[in-house]
Amino acid sequence: MSWFGNLVNAYDRVSDRAGVADTDGHVLLPLYHMMANTDICITLNENGEFLRAEESPLSIPIPCTESSSTRTGGAVPHPLHEQLVYLAIDVEKRNSYISLLQSWRGNHPKVKAVYEYIQANTVFDDLKSSNIVLDDKSGKFLARFRVEIINDKYPNLWEDLSVSRAWQEHVVSANISEETLCYIQGTAAPYTVKHPKGTNMNTYGAKLVSCNDETNYTYKGRFKKPEHANAISVEASQKAHAMLKYLVAKHGHKCDTQAIVAWAIDDVTPQLNPFSSTDSLMFGIDSYITEQPENDTEIEAAGNLYTDYSANLRQALLGKGSAKNLEKNDRRVAVMAMDAATTGRMGITFYQDMDENDYITRIIRWHETCSWRFRYKGWYTDAAPSANRIIAVVFGEPKGKNYYKIQKQAREQLLYNIVCGQPLDRSWISAAVTRVSQPLAYDSLYSYQSKERWITRGTWEHALGVTCAIVRKHYQKEGFTLALDKTNADRSYLFGRLLAIADKIESHARYQQGASDTEKRPTNAIRYMSAFSTKPLRTWKLIFNQLNPYIQRLNGAGWYQQQIDEVMSLFTPDGFNDAQLDGKYLLGYSLQRLSFKKDNQEDEK
Repeated sequence: MSWFGNLVNAYDRVSDRAGVADTDGHVLLPLYHMMANTDICITLNENGEFLRAEESPLSIPIPCTESSSTRTGGAVPHPLHEQLVYLAIDVEKRNSYISLLQSWRGNHPKVKAVYEYIQANTVFDDLKSSNIVLDDKSGKFLARFRVEIINDKYPNLWEDLSVSRAWQEHVVSANISEETLCYIQGTAAPYTVKHPKGTNMNTYGAKLVSCNDETNYTYKGRFKKPEHANAISVEASQKAHAMLKYLVAKHGHKCDTQAIVAWAIDDVTPQLNPFSSTDSLMFGIDSYITEQPENDTEIEAAGNLYTDYSANLRQALLGKGSAKNLEKNDRRVAVMAMDAATTGRMGITFYQDMDENDYITRIIRWHETCSWRFRYKGWYTDAAPSANRIIAVVFGEPKGKNYYKIQKQAREQLLYNIVCGQPLDRSWISAAVTRVSQPLAYDSLYSYQSKERWITRGTWEHALGVTCAIVRKHYQKEGFTLALDKTNADRSYLFGRLLAIADKIESHARYQQGASDTEKRPTNAIRYMSAFSTKPLRTWKLIFNQLNPYIQRLNGAGWYQQQIDEVMSLFTPDGFNDAQLDGKYLLGYSLQRLSFKKDNQEDEK
């Protein structure tokens, strides 16, 4: 089934949750509703008499028509909550609004109260009496209504589900559109060519489906009517867009105009609902816990949506630790990335649906093979780097809005690497290795603790760890582990170890001399790292010659000399040459440094 059909099915499973805000304020829109930013709240009694008004901005779900949800001009009113220009200013728009309100006022007493109030035409006077200042631009202010009735628990009309249902019943009964076969649901139903916008609030005006221009379908006689090309029923369109909007808002991984979401697509069975427990949402170094459902309906909806897929996908892209805590079940998962090319058009840039076991296995595989040892607050921990950090070491640190384009393309590519198991691009590895081989280009070499917080990201040390992680992923068939392999005879790996030993000799000698961390300057090994990666033999001779005073300060540095001899003994006769090193030299360098730190910690113990 297509992504559109999967969204429709997801909405059907949790339709009882529609219109009810969850603990963090997200709302699954009821059918024929849209989100709107309101500015003024007008309170009435059950007879439609004015009680009070206040200026209080609030984003709420409001009833809408097909036309009003996509309006750009003209007299196209919403059926209930509306702008002041429709309530009291423009005669044509006011008449259109009253006519629409009149058509369904009999469906609900609160709607009738609003109708009676609007008929009295006292909106402006009432707002002024409530000390609400109005100017020439006030016509765009959107007013929402509440009706206070004795013993009624839901005076806010946007929170009263009976008002939503009344509008839905009116739409169904009043719909006289021509029916055709819906390509999504497979049944005959009234179709639409006006699809909702606002799926991603970061690009509100962009539409995923747009087919309201008949000239697009009559080109060269291919289609005579719009529904021949893309027949989607009103109901299916409303459900799919509402479901996707909810998933993007609550569980989407966003970057500028791009959003990535995931959801379960199989039928729901009650016994497959282990997701009310927070244990299944523990993912990685930091504990990621979703909000606890407050009622039975929310618990059921959370289980039916399997919303932990979205949370887990976000954590996978953030690279926070291992995915081993995920449980395996016989379900299917859909993963989608969408982006807006323009302010009015949005497209699906990535879509995959797969068996849940495959999905979990691929994420676990990514975290196992693309991890490294990172220092955080002085401690080292094994973790996969975040998508943002991988992109930063490949393309440079974020600078300006143009970086978003690079970041979005790179995130989409990482989806193929993480979810589909495709290998990392060789150009990424080459770019990261080249960039991190220039330590002096970074603002800071090592992680440090400032007065406010521990500074890790953005330092060369952290970039080195991220680069080592993706290099290890690239060479995963060679089985590099997170521990120093003293038997590995790869020439790049060995040259990296030599560079780390030279770095340690110089830094150790300086430490004995009394140099503090704040006075630490780059060692010769760090300064010559770029040249070392391209001409290792020639540069090693230069670095080794400059080690003489530090070796003497360490009384010959016998233990370090022994380490150098052990590494040199592993070179093959034709391996100790000046050919350019590949990224594996960074693995050898980093692991040799970590080995020294581990030895120091054991000595201190």
